[in-house]
Amino acid sequence: MKHNLNFTDTDPNIKGFQEVIFSVSNIERSIDFFTRVCGWTLQTRKESSPNLKSSWQLPDTVEITEALLSNEGDNEGFVRLVQFKNIAQQQIRSATNVWDTGGIFDVNMRTPDMDNWYRELQTEGWNGVSEPKRYVFGIYDVSEVLMKGPDGIVIAFMQRYAPPLKDFDHMKKTSRIFNSSVTVSNMGESYDFYVNKLGFNMFFQTPGLDRETGHNVIGIPPNVNHEITVPIDIVRPDKDNFGSIEYLQTKQLKGRNCAALAKPPNLGILMYRFPVRDVEAYAVTLIERGLTLNSDVHTIEIAPYESLKAFSVRSPDGVWIEFIELIN
Repeated sequence: MKHNLNFTDTDPNIKGFQEVIFSVSNIERSIDFFTRVCGWTLQTRKESSPNLKSSWQLPDTVEITEALLSNEGDNEGFVRLVQFKNIAQQQIRSATNVWDTGGIFDVNMRTPDMDNWYRELQTEGWNGVSEPKRYVFGIYDVSEVLMKGPDGIVIAFMQRYAPPLKDFDHMKKTSRIFNSSVTVSNMGESYDFYVNKLGFNMFFQTPGLDRETGHNVIGIPPNVNHEITVPIDIVRPDKDNFGSIEYLQTKQLKGRNCAALAKPPNLGILMYRFPVRDVEAYAVTLIERGLTLNSDVHTIEIAPYESLKAFSVRSPDGVWIEFIELIN
């Protein structure tokens, strides 16, 4: 399996996310969804190494099974499924709406045929936040739908009409994960965290004004959609690559805060993993910029990469982010 953890002289110091980790209650059901329904490939399935438990601050009695899946032809944007045993769990974002903050709201995948794909997902038991919506933002003409599945997981599927997509020509039913959304409580604090502290690059910004009445992707009641301001920033660690984080705020709508639940072993979209050229140097940089690390630099064994150096941070809204460096 190809992966994106090796760095060349021309690579940036941080690349777009290698993996997004889903904590699931039934790993076989989730493997079936990604392989049979989405057309992905199962790369590894095994019991986790013991040092992952200490990395995630879990007791020794916990058992963790994990499976790595990838879209054919891609070397990044993978999904890693983890299933925990012998420990109590809650859904991170149980019965939530887009205006509930904390944790990771969704991940984004592309599809070449929105109408047929949407109906197929419905037959598999996934339900839309709303019907697919075609819209234009900036130079992009797209159709998008947010689908809710087991364990509180939300996947946003998008079809691009214009401009033509690049680097997705091998896509069959779905693509790799290329973006992920987070609903935040404070745009300024989030900008400071992702841009000033982590050093990510700003890719796209909108103040979220002049919204129309009616049907919308994120499920705001159609009759008040035009009254809601939804600013959005999209940031990337590598300005020329995918693997971006889109943070947004629904200013006039206030919901629950799920940040305290956004950690292992709870269920849902659990965390991101970003490859870093030099983990130890980057950790020092973040501390110098005023961040407190969620976990210090340590060594973990993760299939299929084997030995990694890693550390983690958490965003102001509880998003757990791991930065990883290949040792071997």
